[in-house]
Amino acid sequence: MNEYFLADDLSGALEVAAAFYQSGRKSIVIWSPEGWAACGPEDVVGFDTETRNTAPAVAAAEVTKALREAGARGRRLLFKKIDSTMRGPVAAELAAVAAALPDTTVLFTPANPHAGRTVREGVLLVHGVPVAETDFGRDPVMPVKESSILGTLPAGTGGRVIALDVATDADFIRAIEHRERAAGLWMAVGSGALARVLVPRLVRPDPSRAAAGVALPTGTGGVLLVCGSAHPLNRTQAANLTTQQQIAVHEINPSEPERAAEAAMASLRQSGAAGLQVAARGTGVHFDSNHVLRGVTAAVTRVVQETGVRRLMVTGGETARALCDAWGIRALRVLGDIEPGLVLAASEGTPERWLMAIKPGGFGSDVTWIKAADALRSAR
Repeated sequence: MNEYFLADDLSGALEVAAAFYQSGRKSIVIWSPEGWAACGPEDVVGFDTETRNTAPAVAAAEVTKALREAGARGRRLLFKKIDSTMRGPVAAELAAVAAALPDTTVLFTPANPHAGRTVREGVLLVHGVPVAETDFGRDPVMPVKESSILGTLPAGTGGRVIALDVATDADFIRAIEHRERAAGLWMAVGSGALARVLVPRLVRPDPSRAAAGVALPTGTGGVLLVCGSAHPLNRTQAANLTTQQQIAVHEINPSEPERAAEAAMASLRQSGAAGLQVAARGTGVHFDSNHVLRGVTAAVTRVVQETGVRRLMVTGGETARALCDAWGIRALRVLGDIEPGLVLAASEGTPERWLMAIKPGGFGSDVTWIKAADALRSAR
């Protein structure tokens, strides 16, 4: 066994790890050399380089470092996860993978047809619009400035990196089958949607997975739902949670995190559940990403310390990673999908168990927060 994959953020790593879990394999996500201690030889390991918002040179160095570390441990790379809207230093990471695997052909596409993200004639479209002309092109942290995926292809690879046009899952399958029939080593770089199609063809189920139990938090701290993403979809999801389950969602002003923490603690004491969401843009809140992340982390940590809550939904991979780092969590073991992109996982190697449902900011349906709350309450 001894397989692994790379991802550029935590929520993406968990999405791919869930694909391996659904294919019958134990899967775990780590993000530091210390995390390897939690991994067994039967685990498919996802390594989060957390390079989505870094400079290209930094991203290339971190990917190269992770490839070397995993290779020294005898791990075989199966997949490299990127964002389906091409946010982040995708070209630099793709070049690092191609340079480390000079004898390997790389299939490359960011497409996620189920989320309306397709590639036609080398151009990434979001619901038919070139990605740089959508909200992703106006992202305050990492705007997508180029819609063509062809510009990300590393120079000097001699056709070893093959960019795929994809409109449906059938296009994924055709490209994979063509490569399976061809000679030579190959791997794929792409979205979680590509992973869900590819992974069942890559691995055999592990019979020992069925017998593997994971201890879950047993305290009475309740359930806390946290959103550090400014994506507007989450405001709809939060409003539906309040309407349908009467769970109060309190807004975090990153400059005054204590106020939101106090309100959330009162809701937890009253009803056993609460939500915390970063305030919307245009409300006078300073929206520097690091400032927001510090404010969200401070508010949530205060609630966790004073209430003992250990069952949380977290929206936004960067937010989830910051919270895990703050609490000394170095590995998350996947327990399954709640819905595509919303992954249930438990901390591994920590004195206390944490149960977390984690999703990217722009994913989900109108009832995603409701599903997360129900799953966190009912998990045994």
